[in-house]
Amino acid sequence: MSLPHPGAGMDALCSKAAALTLVAVFAAFPVSVALANSLMALTLVLLLPRVFRHGTRCVDASILKNPVAWPVFCLAAYILLAATWSPAEWIDIGGYFKKYLKFLLLPIFITLLFEKKTRVLCWKAFALAMLFTLVSTWLNVWTSIPWSRTDNQGFGVDHTVFKDYISQGIMMAFFVCLCAFWAIRAHTRKAAVGWWLVAALGAASILFLSAGRTGYLSLLFSTLVFGIFFVGARIKKVLGILVGALAVLTVAFLVSPQFQHRSMQAWEEARSSSLSTVTSVGARVEVWRFVVKNSSERSLLGAGTASYPVLAQSYFKDPQFCATVCPHPHNQFLLFFFELGLVGLLLFFWLLFVIVRQAFRYPRAHRALMLSFVAVLVTSNMTHSSFWLSTESHFFIMMMALLMASAGSSRAVPPPGAAADAPEPQP
Repeated sequence: MSLPHPGAGMDALCSKAAALTLVAVFAAFPVSVALANSLMALTLVLLLPRVFRHGTRCVDASILKNPVAWPVFCLAAYILLAATWSPAEWIDIGGYFKKYLKFLLLPIFITLLFEKKTRVLCWKAFALAMLFTLVSTWLNVWTSIPWSRTDNQGFGVDHTVFKDYISQGIMMAFFVCLCAFWAIRAHTRKAAVGWWLVAALGAASILFLSAGRTGYLSLLFSTLVFGIFFVGARIKKVLGILVGALAVLTVAFLVSPQFQHRSMQAWEEARSSSLSTVTSVGARVEVWRFVVKNSSERSLLGAGTASYPVLAQSYFKDPQFCATVCPHPHNQFLLFFFELGLVGLLLFFWLLFVIVRQAFRYPRAHRALMLSFVAVLVTSNMTHSSFWLSTESHFFIMMMALLMASAGSSRAVPPPGAAADAPEPQP
């Protein structure tokens, strides 16, 4: 009889510790980028004994079977290849490599999330972080919160708690859909009412307590997508959802000064955009014009990784304007197209496609939730360079890993109150 290798126990212990550390990442990234980065690094360090002992054999074959693996590997590989024709300095290219490293980490995170027990803990950790953010946001209306980045009491002003209103808005928009999902799947009326109440407070925090227009759009499209795909092909219910969404949006616009001001301001900024005046929407319009003018000769392969800041600085001469748009174009689709061309953009679309395709393999409620995540992802990346920015890329990569780790499972998101080893009831 063969004895177990003495290193096998250490491998199992380190893998378990890595999975628990990854759970902590889900509690950390909505609150602190630095803490999330440290915990991610610790997760990888805890996997090193397994790598040293097994080499390339430690790579589980199931990683490559996950639908998301090949798109992220190919996109990461093309980002590396495109660096060879970039006009940027290698130190700047290295900075881009660090920003996009999480694409390669995604399959590793998926392997740590194969166990349903771990996924349950991750959903709980994310929910706790978002509940803490939501409670802090509302408390900030009436009292000063020491850990809040804003100190604006009263309504009609921004009450962002952590990082910035864009990242908080997109995470809260998905959390609203997640709460709706848990309300629908709740086993008791009390739990259902509780989750619906949290969802309502989360939606209200975006519309009334935030200045983030990306949050408004993310909430609108994610809840619409969730509702439409949850009811399925029932035309009357779909129309009811659309009419209801329009009514809620109208009421929110009429009673929220913040919503009104930011919406009208966006229209005015877009209408009067120019290179002489720096505005949020106007700057984005000018970036579109810059990309159209400067990508026609390199539309297939792109100008190269990290090339956008170099070429943008030669176009946007005003220092104040350049400070706003030269680091990144506030649009991930434009950034990939400019730097990686149609090839890179298609690889990114491939990644989105496999998530959507996987969603249609899940039961109805899970499909709706997963597609609401895609709606937030697309909305955010149309108005911001979300995979270039730390907090947003943490959110999208980690949630992508958590949702796609359930590929092949009958159930993508166990409710927070369910036992991890309990059977997962169908919707």
